[in-house]
Amino acid sequence: MWPALCAGWPVLGLARTGAGTGDGGGCVGAVPAGVGWVVPTTVVILVCDDWTPCWRRQPREEGCSCGRLGIGSRPQLGCRRAGTGFRLGCSVDLDQLYVRAAGFEPYDFQRRVAEEGLPELLRVPTGCGKTEAVGLGWLYRRRFSVDAEVRAATPRWLVVALPMRTLVEQTADRYRGWLARLGLDGHVGLHIVQGGVGWTDRDWRLSPHHDAVLVGTIDMLLSRALNRGYADRRWHWPISFGGFNNGAHWVFDEIQLMDVATPNTRQLQSFRDTLGTALPTASTWMSATVDDRLLRTVDRPDIESVVELSDHDRESQLGRRLDAVRAIEEIDLPDKKPEQGLAQELIARHQPGTLTLAVVNTGDRACAAWNSLNKLAPDAEVVLLHARFRPADRAAHTRAALAQPGPAGKIVVSTQVLEAGIDLSAALLFTEAAPWPSIVQRAGRCNRDGAQHDARLLWAVPPNDPPYEEADVRASVEALRSFKGQWLTTTRLQNLNVWTSNRITPVIRRKDLIELFDTTPDLSGNDIDVARFIRDGRDRTVQVAWREIADNKPLGGSPRREELCGVPIADFKKRLKDRRAWRLDHLSRGRDPWTRCTASDLRDGIEVVLDASDGGYDSEVGWNLRSGHVSVIAVPMSKSDGVSSPDDDVRVGDDPASLGDAWYPLSRHLVDVERGCLALLETFDPGGLSEEMYRAAAMAGRLHDIGKASSWWQDAALATADEGKLDNLKERGPFAKTGSHKPLRFERRFFRHELASALALMNEGRVCLDDHHETDLVVYLVASHHGRVRLSIRRPPEESSLGGEVTSTLGVAPGDKLPEVNIGELTVPSSNLTMPAGSDRYERRALALRDRPDLGPFRLAFLEMVVRCADWRASRDVGVAS
Repeated sequence: MWPALCAGWPVLGLARTGAGTGDGGGCVGAVPAGVGWVVPTTVVILVCDDWTPCWRRQPREEGCSCGRLGIGSRPQLGCRRAGTGFRLGCSVDLDQLYVRAAGFEPYDFQRRVAEEGLPELLRVPTGCGKTEAVGLGWLYRRRFSVDAEVRAATPRWLVVALPMRTLVEQTADRYRGWLARLGLDGHVGLHIVQGGVGWTDRDWRLSPHHDAVLVGTIDMLLSRALNRGYADRRWHWPISFGGFNNGAHWVFDEIQLMDVATPNTRQLQSFRDTLGTALPTASTWMSATVDDRLLRTVDRPDIESVVELSDHDRESQLGRRLDAVRAIEEIDLPDKKPEQGLAQELIARHQPGTLTLAVVNTGDRACAAWNSLNKLAPDAEVVLLHARFRPADRAAHTRAALAQPGPAGKIVVSTQVLEAGIDLSAALLFTEAAPWPSIVQRAGRCNRDGAQHDARLLWAVPPNDPPYEEADVRASVEALRSFKGQWLTTTRLQNLNVWTSNRITPVIRRKDLIELFDTTPDLSGNDIDVARFIRDGRDRTVQVAWREIADNKPLGGSPRREELCGVPIADFKKRLKDRRAWRLDHLSRGRDPWTRCTASDLRDGIEVVLDASDGGYDSEVGWNLRSGHVSVIAVPMSKSDGVSSPDDDVRVGDDPASLGDAWYPLSRHLVDVERGCLALLETFDPGGLSEEMYRAAAMAGRLHDIGKASSWWQDAALATADEGKLDNLKERGPFAKTGSHKPLRFERRFFRHELASALALMNEGRVCLDDHHETDLVVYLVASHHGRVRLSIRRPPEESSLGGEVTSTLGVAPGDKLPEVNIGELTVPSSNLTMPAGSDRYERRALALRDRPDLGPFRLAFLEMVVRCADWRASRDVGVAS
């Protein structure tokens, strides 16, 4: 069998897996290695019994489709069983990869990106294939390069940050199609990073070591990298901070539309380079219209590598797009009700069977123009596209816009969402005057494919300048008027040097980043606001859901992704003048986390709920102040993977991760988490960490939940059990997880077992760490594994107001003791839970770790992520087994 498979192609290592290997399913029986491996396009393949090609790694618990290859295995192009991808045994080069995934051979600039590496700056005209260059380039280097050093140096995650929500689903669909055609779906994760419960944050957190593409808007992604994740639970912020700053290659697409964020992404990459990360992390900025002033920041003034079109590219098939022409014509619209004049102009000039695009500068004017068009009842289909839709409606409107026009043709009315990523080619395009980079992007949708011989670009002066600077709009007006009646190519448009203002925006400095590491709110419950580093004040949004209201609060739990609609804060404030709204309060003083939302509560990215009976939304227009009753999206609040969802982890005293379908003994859980930490670290292979840091993370996994041996925790756990099972459970305890989904009710309401665990290790329990050099790191990772105790130990205001004879901090009071805890070969002695003072204070130890040159904020957060994800994985596995 082997000679038949190997004939005609060089083999460096070919192996198979078989049942009953006795080592947990590792790869065995390697065929002797061949010689003379010099062909750079040949792939080393391993096969399991069901013919799934895989890269060999150490045996792990999960991996290839048959389950016999490990976590770290690298499945290659396709599987004979599934009938997808390349046939087993063929050579795979970059051309084949592109043809299979995208349907064409790579252009010269795309080849350079794949073979030389993703650059800092990719400056390529619109419509030339920047997305393929970075996406397929990353896949090629991470999965298919014959150079092991290239594969290892390529970050495991590709993080694609986009300026607008309308681009997210479309971009994710492109990656999904590539992965499926390459046979990599199921092997390379694809996660859409958006707000609300029910999205895929949980998926990557359960498998942070897997290769994955994460696609999202700049606000959702950059806020996570700054430790203030929008629409995420406060307690989960550090997990994202650790994941997105270690082992990720960031791609910032259409940076001209993220002007506030762009310099801060440059600063953040500089901080990663200077402070150090556990795994290589890099960034690529790309656009057809790049203002270098945005990229040259105080801590990163130089652009080290740039990829642009070569002469070979311009002489290739791209030449048709680059030489595509459109005639420039100004039109006059009436001062009163200009949308009606625009509708009449578009209908008069529209040609049957073609696409007409109208791009205006605000959502309100887009809706007004759409309404005016519908009143005139043209034969052509009329589609509205903007950012203020719920996900399902936004996807439906995007599909309608992208679909081929029918015999009568199609008129699409849109906002700036059409400036980036959306691949449309219009015979007629209208745009309001805007800053020149926006004009170039919009013009790129007029005769994009070069197929139209009479394409026209109409433009008009907008009725007012917002959301843009007046000087920028005026400069574009002057430039456009100078081209009256001319036919301009894409290349000429892009090469024109039209003045734009040099805006002064807030720039994050190293001191800001260090302060953001602390996720503890101040005494008033407030946090450092990162919105100024992400979006202009006019672009900031809240995420709005509509619910039925009963007993003066919304029905149900946290809003889910399907319910949420992004709304500008300025517009939402108008709604609050005469309508009620609610938000979830992480620091709620009562057992009900819902609280009334006021205008002063509004900040970028928070989730807010409105009364459905008050209106505010309809599926055709989206956010609409004049609409009637809003249909409520019914989303099942089901359990995930047999374990209560961490998305329910809202308040200080919540502990949903400790609930499940099976009673999970504490000693077994601690051993499982230790093994999980070791498995994750072995797969990550983080070169930025020392061996002692490895050991500290594993030891933290072994000890993280010893505080659950406390009678406070065990009594609350057993109180959720059926009475008939109590005697048996008491004999089997202590437990780490309950066999019930009833919430835990502690006698001391805010009891945090992780604080008890850390205090035990700072008292008598420290004998368990005698042979460890990184004892403070172990204590920190134990204390921080639920996100409540990180740089400080602080009593929440509501705990201070409880009164009583005993003054507790997070449910732990002076004089408390933790009983002896047996963990296999290790025994933690009975320990006092006393808060150390002076130089032994917890806060001093934690701050010293953050500020250590060999550790620092990024490496420390990475280790936090490892321990917390190992904890979740162990809980997931016991839930599935039950």
